[in-house]
Amino acid sequence: MTRNVNIIIYLLGCILIAQPTGREIMEKLDQVKKPMDIQTQLKMTLISMKGGKERRRSRELTSIEKRYEDGQYDKKSLLLFSEPKEVKGTGFLTWDNLGSKQDDQWLYLPALRKVKRIRSKEKGRSFMGTDFSYEDLSGRDLNADNYELIGEGIVHGSDCYKIQAKPKEKGAHYSARILWVDKKKSLLKKVEFFNKKGTQFKILDILDHIKNGEYWTATKMIMKNIKTNHRTELQVLKVDYDSGLKDNVFTESYMKRN
Repeated sequence: MTRNVNIIIYLLGCILIAQPTGREIMEKLDQVKKPMDIQTQLKMTLISMKGGKERRRSRELTSIEKRYEDGQYDKKSLLLFSEPKEVKGTGFLTWDNLGSKQDDQWLYLPALRKVKRIRSKEKGRSFMGTDFSYEDLSGRDLNADNYELIGEGIVHGSDCYKIQAKPKEKGAHYSARILWVDKKKSLLKKVEFFNKKGTQFKILDILDHIKNGEYWTATKMIMKNIKTNHRTELQVLKVDYDSGLKDNVFTESYMKRN
């Protein structure tokens, strides 16, 4: 009996030793192979409840992104709206800087023929009436947060690690995020957002992924505001990888031309 107990204790000890840290899990997520550039056609649906009935408004847009292996940028991205008429031509440009430097963002409104720079204090605001903030559409440096593995669970059919991420900088728009990461594939499946008071107020569900060659792409995601019961759904219609995008795509002048 004693020998059996010792074996069980030994096995439990091995399991505990083998358990990765929150930081290690996030590093593995960050290392998942990504294309140097990607163009995605998306359908965006804004969903609200009014008088007990669901109201849907649809938009179509193209997301363009380019990654950098050296220099001051991690990546640059551009969103261009094509439908419906009231948002057609609207552009949103982001330059994700490496390190702790704030990312640069600009919004182009064709009706005003004006490019507006998004200031730091505005980054927590809603992007064009969606449940995504300007900050949500920007990359986040791995070193910007402290990570802790706080549990495990099944999310959208995947066995996941539950990671708590708390920002290192003061004045962050979120006090914490809970990240659910697929154990086998190192893919993000869900994010819970907490406001400055520590109350959960948004949830991002990443429902589906597809793998094309070496690359994984999230094909459907829903951001829901718990307080307003409003949600924004993104559905991938088409995706192209590594087409050799030029730097001039990620400029104010390119936004204005499209």
